[in-house]
Amino acid sequence: MAASALLVAQMINATLLIMGIRNRAASEAAAMVVSRVANQIERMEVEGNPTGQGDLWSLFGSPMKGGHRKRPPPVAIALHDKPVSIDRSETQDELTERAQEFLSQGDIVLTDVNISTVSVHLLPAQLREPPLRRWQTGRFRSRDHQKPKTAILLSARLPDGTWINAAGLVRPFENASVIALLLQTLTLFVAVMIPLALVARRIANPLNQLTVSVQRFGLSDGMSPLPAAGPDDVRHLIEAFNAMQSRVSTLLGEKDVMLGAIGHDLKTPLAALRVRIESIEDEPERENMASIIDEMVTILDDILTLARLGKSGEAAQYVDVGALVESIAQEFSPVEYRVPDQRIIATIRPVLVRRALRNLIGNAIIYGKKARIEILEKAGLIEIIISDHGSGIEPSLIEAMFEPFTRAERSRSRSTGGSGLGLTISRAIARAHGGDVKLTNLAEGGLKAIFSVKI
Repeated sequence: MAASALLVAQMINATLLIMGIRNRAASEAAAMVVSRVANQIERMEVEGNPTGQGDLWSLFGSPMKGGHRKRPPPVAIALHDKPVSIDRSETQDELTERAQEFLSQGDIVLTDVNISTVSVHLLPAQLREPPLRRWQTGRFRSRDHQKPKTAILLSARLPDGTWINAAGLVRPFENASVIALLLQTLTLFVAVMIPLALVARRIANPLNQLTVSVQRFGLSDGMSPLPAAGPDDVRHLIEAFNAMQSRVSTLLGEKDVMLGAIGHDLKTPLAALRVRIESIEDEPERENMASIIDEMVTILDDILTLARLGKSGEAAQYVDVGALVESIAQEFSPVEYRVPDQRIIATIRPVLVRRALRNLIGNAIIYGKKARIEILEKAGLIEIIISDHGSGIEPSLIEAMFEPFTRAERSRSRSTGGSGLGLTISRAIARAHGGDVKLTNLAEGGLKAIFSVKI
């Protein structure tokens, strides 16, 4: 981005420089033409005003052998009864104003002064050839030098009504100037982009490490503090993140201790109640009470599992996901499972993943009568797709199904559904593995749950 902006700025700067060089060359040529015309008019006043038309240099030049000048003039000046008119010329108002001011300061009487730029090949031969011969025989004899393509044309009327027309060549834009601009651009890139790249790298590396740590925060245990590096602002940000991570880890640890104590304190009396109800002689009542206690224990286990997902003590392992899913599918019926064509290996916590998949497959069988399972690998993820043939879920309620204690079946009976934590736990497990759980209604009827983990 910075390199592109710098390149655009340099292109604009180069364009302005080229325009400035060309304008300066035109100004220099115009100044030479005006001064030569002024000199010739002063000579005309001294030597007498010639009559008729023709080449003014042949009339007032310095004659050499054969009545000709030794070198052609840099500016061709001719007298005509009307100004030289060229359709494709471009009037230069600013240069014209400067010429009029210069001539008036020298008490040179000229009217209808006009300066324009025109292509050299459009000039009359009388005004074109002398400057070109001067250019070719002068110091620019090398063929490598570009021939001038633009000329300055001055037209003005003398007091007697005769028109004086003069032309001079505009110095061409040499290749050396282009090379100089390229070298300037290269120097600017080297002088600016290298320090900028070093500064950006000094900032980007610590920020990349911070981004990775933020993404992994809560997904793995024992994260060490990041080393504070980079500029002051980035270093202070990393130090603040380390302090926040330490505080959050301390709070999570205290929460786990508290949940463990609550679980122990609740399970102990529940176990005692389970033993005491065995002495009840009414068998239907005894079984009903036992079922309620088992339900309370299950809900308590689900709550503790959900609360402790971020601090799971299970180590990640390389696991054949196909074999894992196949072993889980064998626990349920009816289940249709398609074995993948090749082994799919991922680093996961198999006990947690088993629990998540059991929840999803169990839901498919309870609400859809039959589960169909397939495994796909795409975009760095492993997707385990569990479909059923049930009635699906109202689209507006799909996301609400992941909220704790939310059930598609509105009764609170354990015989028709779970505690309402199954989907919540499954999504938390998937996200702890860098994936997610998504629910989609099938067009032919039923629901599709996609459980994904990062490879």
